[in-house]
Amino acid sequence: MAVIAALEARSHELVDEALGLLEHRLNPPYKQVDREVLRRRLHQTMTTVTTALTERTPLPVIDYAREVARRCYHAGFLLEEVQTHFNALEETVWKFMVKEVDATHLPENLAMVASVIGTIKDELGRSYVDLASQHKAPRVNTHKLFAGTQSVPAHPMSAKGQPSH
Repeated sequence: MAVIAALEARSHELVDEALGLLEHRLNPPYKQVDREVLRRRLHQTMTTVTTALTERTPLPVIDYAREVARRCYHAGFLLEEVQTHFNALEETVWKFMVKEVDATHLPENLAMVASVIGTIKDELGRSYVDLASQHKAPRVNTHKLFAGTQSVPAHPMSAKGQPSH
């Protein structure tokens, strides 16, 4: 398809543009990731998207999204930080397609690309949340929390320690 060839031919430019968007949108600690590492990640995402489009299957992007979720979760990145990466590339691709792709085929091409990128973002979210749900946060000891340092009875609602009427 012409749109896939156009995306492949301009992938380096699209990645550079997405990288520029990321520089303004990222928050620490993601902002501290080396620019070349971000470029490689964006390029890998772009390659995975074009592979899924070429092969007409979402499997490459599903596998990719799961791997990204696993790596980023274990590295301590927040889901919204990782999603920013995909949003920047998606925005760049959409702008390119609207300006450069033949208008007669634009609706189906946009739908095709949106479906693939949407699948990445959906699977990323599902995988990340699944990982987070497997790790239990420590419980808060409410007895110690409410014990405080004041002279309050151990059980403030008990009859013991309350004035009689």
